[in-house]
Amino acid sequence: MKGSIIGAVPSLFLILFSSARFADAAFSAAANSSSSALPSAAASSASASSSANSTVSNSISASNSSASATSTSIPLPHASPTIPGQPSNSFPQNYSGIPEEGDFSPGWQDCKHLHLGLCHLYYGTHREADFEVQQGLPNITFPLPRNFAGNLPVGRSGHPNNTLFFWGFETTSGSLTVPAADAQLQPWLIWLGGGGGPGSSSLFTAMTGNGFMSIHPDFSITQNDQSWTNMIDLFWIDQPVGSGFSTADLHGYISNEGDMASDFLGFLSNLVKVFPSLAKRPLTLAGEDYAGIFIPYIAQALLASSSPPVSLKKIAIGNGLMGGFAAFPHVSTLSVLESFPQLIKFDQNVFTSFQSKEQLCGYDLNITYPQEAVLPSVQSSPRRSSYWMLAQSESKIVGALDRRELRAREISVRHSRRQSSLSGSLDPFYGCSLFDEMIDYAVNNSFPWTPGTFNIFDVSDVVNPLPSLNIEDYFNSDQVRGALHAPTSKNWSSVSAYPFGSSANISSSDNPYGDPSPEPATFFNELVSTAMSQGVQFILFAGSNNAIANHHSLEILIQNATFGGTRGFTRKPATPFADDDGKALGIVHQERGITYALFDNIGHLIPQFNPSAAYVFFRDFILNSNTTGSITSDSKGHTVVLGGENPSIANDVPRIATALFLGATSTQSTLFAPSATVAAWESFLGTVPNLEAEMMTNAAAPWPGGLVTLSLAALLAVWGTFALA
Repeated sequence: MKGSIIGAVPSLFLILFSSARFADAAFSAAANSSSSALPSAAASSASASSSANSTVSNSISASNSSASATSTSIPLPHASPTIPGQPSNSFPQNYSGIPEEGDFSPGWQDCKHLHLGLCHLYYGTHREADFEVQQGLPNITFPLPRNFAGNLPVGRSGHPNNTLFFWGFETTSGSLTVPAADAQLQPWLIWLGGGGGPGSSSLFTAMTGNGFMSIHPDFSITQNDQSWTNMIDLFWIDQPVGSGFSTADLHGYISNEGDMASDFLGFLSNLVKVFPSLAKRPLTLAGEDYAGIFIPYIAQALLASSSPPVSLKKIAIGNGLMGGFAAFPHVSTLSVLESFPQLIKFDQNVFTSFQSKEQLCGYDLNITYPQEAVLPSVQSSPRRSSYWMLAQSESKIVGALDRRELRAREISVRHSRRQSSLSGSLDPFYGCSLFDEMIDYAVNNSFPWTPGTFNIFDVSDVVNPLPSLNIEDYFNSDQVRGALHAPTSKNWSSVSAYPFGSSANISSSDNPYGDPSPEPATFFNELVSTAMSQGVQFILFAGSNNAIANHHSLEILIQNATFGGTRGFTRKPATPFADDDGKALGIVHQERGITYALFDNIGHLIPQFNPSAAYVFFRDFILNSNTTGSITSDSKGHTVVLGGENPSIANDVPRIATALFLGATSTQSTLFAPSATVAAWESFLGTVPNLEAEMMTNAAAPWPGGLVTLSLAALLAVWGTFALA
């Protein structure tokens, strides 16, 4: 059902900076080194009471699962920056029993497997210091696998309180704590968040997508039968420093993605001291959205290291923003319109106008299989994108609004009601920002977007307002913080505006979040070449309903890369793959170490939008080596694709949406396009390559009534076969 999860996902483009979520507490002066244990910090400096506990006191109950859920009241701060325009300090929880000196080691897992004397040597008489989650989590009425949580330093000199928070689950009892020699072939996975930009927490996905539990709006929690932990040891990590439950001191926030990658390798160096088997076990580094920027930088650093702390073997990125923001959303505008002609009311004249503008902007890239020529770089429009300006204005007012009021707006891009030019020339206001122009046209002219809300994550989802999950209330409760050894010096948030360079002022870079680093597309070719030489595979996937990170941009990225001595794929992706019941999920293609998958009828965050589809894909193509879509040779030496090829579902064939989902907080009706109208649009698209790239002012629409200027009432009358179900 549309609208059931996405309402809890923060918008990619609404920068929500609220330093009031962070603690105003002096960071520890403890000495720092890459091998030092957690520094101490005076928790008493955080004295104000958090509103989170009073909010959820009637909704969160003690767990009756594997451990006691006793909880002491931990004062939680509602702090503000010490200096206007700067973020606040935060530091890891200073719970009793932490060794004052000494390096990290397996003793930090728990005491159960140690001799009693060694346990006392590590912790004295305290048991709270180990990372194993032994205290019950609220509202969980079923046993959990053994899991571990806490903060580990990144080892950045001069910043002892810069840490990353992890939450790791075992797939079988003892699988994380077995001797290294006994687990060298067992894979493990790290999941990085990114669904709301660089300040996103991976814990959101852990509780709503691929984790062992699923949280619901009433704070009830059910077991997720499609958890990836059924198959692999999995760590969700909040990063960069300062995001989620990860901590950073006043001047410790990263300035760029190079800092981020260096911090992450420092964290991994400490993680493998606690769990030594992880150092040599094959690692899959996975994530979605903005993790498509994080992961290439981390992979680049790992592959360049002479002594990497872990053994990277696979990279899996869903709907990644590897192409950046400057031009890639605009390059894919025509692809979005092909699949969602409802945005322009099936008007061929408007489509042809956008096609002409695409050519004028140099966005009409010629993709071939194999790629015959290097695709030229595309230039961004000199006009600042609407969503960038929107982010600036939103960040100024966020402090005055309660998070619940913002929640319904976080997922939406609300554009000014400006009438787009329908001529074949560029509109001076938009320039080559075709993505913005498309959205403006839809919210001005096309039902059901005319109320002014457009879901960039899933165009078919027109539920407004979207549901509120308020997962922050759960994670900020005393019981959860205590169980997860989480910091009390800050409030957890699913997303916050990340203060690059430790400044709340967003820079004027093309990146709407102020990230000054070049997008991974600028070094993707070199990264793929290096990865292949070291036996690292890529798995890249996208959802067809996604507008902002459209699959067309990903296909451009792949076809412009040289791997295995050839540029791009040699065959067009056109092989179907299905779930265990035979239900088609999309198409998949595999060549020379790169797997590409396109999911049909799914939006941006695939583990949240369709957990079952994500589960099957993870099992078959990420964890295992399903050969569907792979190229091989038959007995006669002819090239064949395992699983066959169906040209009618190839990646460049528009997935024309036949249904839009409407309602308030959940789907209450479905707007179906009549089959004749869809067929007419398909026929029209078949003629597009032969059309002159100019406005066809006198052309009649190839369907009843013309539909271009119809009001909503007339629209529904003419589309007599439309059904509101």
